[in-house]
Parts: sequence; C-alpha cells; structure tokens
Amino acid sequence: MKASRTQIIRRVVQVTALAASLAWLVLTILGGRQIIHQACPYALVCFGLSGSNFLRLGNLAMSGAVIFGFTVLVYSMFYGRRFCAYLCPLGSAQEFVYLLRGRKYRVKHRTPYYVDRKLAWLKYLILLATVMLTAIGLNYIFIRLCPFYGLSLLERLVAPGVAVMALILLKAFFGDREWCRFLCPYAALMNIFQWLGEMVGIRRRKIRRNLERCTDCGVCMLYCPMNINIAESEYVHNRNCIHCGLCADHCPKPGTYSEECECEQQ
Repeated sequence: MKASRTQIIRRVVQVTALAASLAWLVLTILGGRQIIHQACPYALVCFGLSGSNFLRLGNLAMSGAVIFGFTVLVYSMFYGRRFCAYLCPLGSAQEFVYLLRGRKYRVKHRTPYYVDRKLAWLKYLILLATVMLTAIGLNYIFIRLCPFYGLSLLERLVAPGVAVMALILLKAFFGDREWCRFLCPYAALMNIFQWLGEMVGIRRRKIRRNLERCTDCGVCMLYCPMNINIAESEYVHNRNCIHCGLCADHCPKPGTYSEECECEQQ
C-alpha cells in the first residue's frame, strides 16, 4: 500500500529527529561529558523537580530541556501525544525495529486488549517512583537506568541504561512500542496532563471514525502501534493515542478517519 502524504511527512520528521538525537549522543560520548539529559524532555522530572540550579546561566541547555518538556505536556492537553509519533527517538527506534518483522507478523501477533489494560498502570508507577526519588534527592538512581544516559556511558559497558536500551529494542522486535505503552514515565505524564485538560474543559483533538462510512472490518486496529480498540466508539478517547495516522492510512475506505475536536460535532 502506498504511503500517504501524512505518513511520508511523519517518517521524514522521525528520521530527522532520530538522526539529531544520535548526533547529540555521539557528541556526548566523544566529548566525555554526561550531558545527554540536556536534550531530554523528561529532564522536567529528573532535574526540574529537584530544586537544583538548572536555571542558572551555565545550565541553559538543561533549562531548555525542562522548558521543552513542559511545553510538550501543555501541547498534549490540546493535541494529544503527537510527540511520541513524530519526535521521540526511542519511540521511532522501536517502530522501525518492529517494521523489520514484516506485515504478516505484525498483523497476526497482536497483544490482547485486556493485557494492555492490565499493564497500562506500570508507567504510572514508574512515574511516581521517579518523582519520589527526585523529591528526596535520589534522582541519580533512576538516571542510571535511563537508556539514553546509559548510552552516553557506553565506553564503560556496565551502565544499567545500556542494558535497558538493549532490552527495549529487543522487545520491540516482538511487540509494537511496548515501552511507550507500558513503561515510559513521560508518556504517563502526558496522559495525566490530558486528563487535567479534560477536567478544566479543554476539548482535545481526537481521531474520529465516520460511522456512516466505516464497515467495521477491523483493519485499522491491526495497524495501531498503541494497540487501541479504535472501533469501540466514534472518537478515540484513549489517551495513549499518538495520532500517528496509521489507522487512516490502512483503512480500505479513504475518508473514514479524520482528526477533529469532539465539540465540533456537538
């Protein structure tokens, strides 16, 4: 199936963001400096909550990461988790690894929805643990497990983060974006901000299924990287939706899926 214009743009953005992240990682390793978190939006939690001096002039890069992380969270309140589908290098790396399995495997081996629901709480538990560790000044414990930070210490070959990254990519070969679905604390934080937005009346843009055009064939659900039961309602209310557009791209009836604010139909 020929990729749509939206998917071509998304792939270009993904590859560019991933290449930029790898370039930053190489500079980190060659420079012998442990500065990988200066480009990570989750620095908002790892460092932004610790009461450190990250806002001083000498830490402008870290300040930028914290501000960027908060901006993404606010953005998700209005437009969902697009960051995951377009800019997150780890999300893109998982997606590209899973694509190596071929279409037949990806369609056949889908995680049951009840498994997703049972494991979805894990990322919130990791987020809570991170916040608590940061609050008491022990954020280095989580940072040592960070896959990107571990890669910046690659020359030591003993960093726990390297092992975490290896496990994430290995698991990605057998399951689509399982780090994003079950374990990513930043994903949990974005979901919480989406919930907060709903509480104050913000109408988030969502994927809408045209019920008159839809034939309930279920093809869209086979290609959803977040394993969402898209056909359960007219709008995709699930906060794990990353707005990748793959459901619309693989739908046999073009025009069935669109993206809009739910209030537009009310």
